[in-house]
Amino acid sequence: MNRIIMGFVVFLLCITVAGASVSDCENEVSLISASDLGYKIIPAEMSDSDIGIKSVYDTITQGETNWHSKTVSTNIQSMTVNLNWGDTSDSLRLSIYNPNNYCIGTYYDSADGTINGRIRIYITNSNGIEKGTWKYKVYGYSVSGTEDYSI
Repeated sequence: MNRIIMGFVVFLLCITVAGASVSDCENEVSLISASDLGYKIIPAEMSDSDIGIKSVYDTITQGETNWHSKTVSTNIQSMTVNLNWGDTSDSLRLSIYNPNNYCIGTYYDSADGTINGRIRIYITNSNGIEKGTWKYKVYGYSVSGTEDYSI
């Protein structure tokens, strides 16, 4: 009986580890999560004024991928990422990569708790945000025609 229970526990652990090895970043294989790197990611409030990517304006269509970047060269402990397209009939997806090219998360419109054509998240790390080039991957998840956005 104990062997059966122990076998079942090992089976569950194997499933959990296998599930944890695939990140939220479009099924990219990654054994490191945002929390493993010391990052805490939460929806950002409208009043937040921390450092974020400077506004870039672009357009996107269904299935298209656009890349944007921000260089962090100073010691900061937080930054805000704000993808805004405003049209709730279209849906964009945002993946964020640290300077070591680890995807620390993929986010949809509902990531901040509201479906409003905007993904606004706050990234913190008590050890500091890694210096270097952060990459932002914007994907046209469900877009009719062409969608304008800023990030």
